[in-house]
Parts: sequence; C-alpha cells; structure tokens
Amino acid sequence: MTDPNVLFTTLVKPALPIFLLVGGLYVVRFVYRQFKSSIKGSLGETLVTQGTFRLLDKARYRGFSDLYVPRPDGDGLTQVDHVVVSPFGIFVIETKNYTGWIYGAEHQAKWTQTFGSGGKFSFQNPIWQNKLHLRALAQFLKLPESKFRSVIFFMGGATFKTELPKYVIDTSLTSYITGIEEVLLQPEEVAAANAALVNLVKETNKRAARREHLTGMKRRAKVRG
Repeated sequence: MTDPNVLFTTLVKPALPIFLLVGGLYVVRFVYRQFKSSIKGSLGETLVTQGTFRLLDKARYRGFSDLYVPRPDGDGLTQVDHVVVSPFGIFVIETKNYTGWIYGAEHQAKWTQTFGSGGKFSFQNPIWQNKLHLRALAQFLKLPESKFRSVIFFMGGATFKTELPKYVIDTSLTSYITGIEEVLLQPEEVAAANAALVNLVKETNKRAARREHLTGMKRRAKVRG
C-alpha cells in the first residue's frame, strides 16, 4: 500500500499552486459577477475623481461625486455620478463604463450596446437619465436649468456607431470641461452652489440614501409594469 504522505508529496504538493490559482480565479470570477455593477461604478468614480478632478484648476472648478439629491417629482432620491461647479456652468456628468459598439439617438428611449461576438444589450438613454439629474440639481440649488451643462462620458473604450450630441463623449473629459469658456455663473452663485453641495455631502448617510434610491427605482419599475 502506498504511503499517503509519499502520495501527497509526489502528486498533490507539486500541483497545489495550480489548484490554488484556479480556485482563486473562480472566486474572483464569482465576486465580479455578483458585484459587477458596483465594481464598474467604483472604477468609473475613481477614474474621474483621481483623473479629471485632479487636473482641473482648483481656483475655478470644484468636483463632487456620488450625490443623492431629491427627485424633482418628490418621489425619493436620484443618484448623480459627478458634478463640477465652475463659473462656466455646473457640469452634471453621467459616466458609462461600456465597451463594444454604441447605437442610439438623442430622442430614443433605449440605446444598444453590441459586441463582435453578436451579443446585444439595451440600456436606458443616458441623455434622458441625466436630464433628470440636471433638473434635480437645479431644483436643489435653486438655479435655472440654463446654468447647468449635461455631459455623458463613456469611459470603457466603446465606439459610437451613430451620430450623438457633442456633449456625449468617449475621451478627454478634462479637455471637454476646460474647453468651455462661456461664463454662466457669478462668483456668488458659484460660492453658494459649492456650499450647498458640501453641506449635502456632509449630511448624507450614503448607505441609507443608496437603499432609498434603489427602493424607489424598484417601486417605479413595478408601477411601469
């Protein structure tokens, strides 16, 4: 009878690193699938906050991320990816971490993401989505919507296959923001907006706000059928 210790030493032990590697990959794959949207959202937030925000002139621009603002219809909260306050307007930024080909139009309810393999995925028109965010912020900050600028930023290497508005971009968010020089806000308006958003961040319980936001989304989806 073969000694179990000898069997382990000669057969199992040399292959142990491979077993651990394969097992680790399965764990990573499982975690990614379970938390895919959160991981992609966090990556997008980091790219903007650690990239764009750091490159902007702090004397003229101030960035905020992951804001929970009351919806303009009073039905709970809406979540805003990023906001940049400046004399050149308040930039309301919706980020999409997508790959593949993107098909859509400004007035089309659903856009489509396709892949070379033939896969296809529909998603909500981000222009419409961001209009809600813009209206919510305008109401919260007590400013007219004309003081705001919507920006849709695809950061995952996607390729646009249809013509889209100029504020739907897939590269150089910093250059897009700094390239706009028309003044929309007076210094006192910039200061008031910054103060209001600083206070919002300070007073927001992110866990509770996120739960309220998700609950509202599910409730409205159920009503729509």
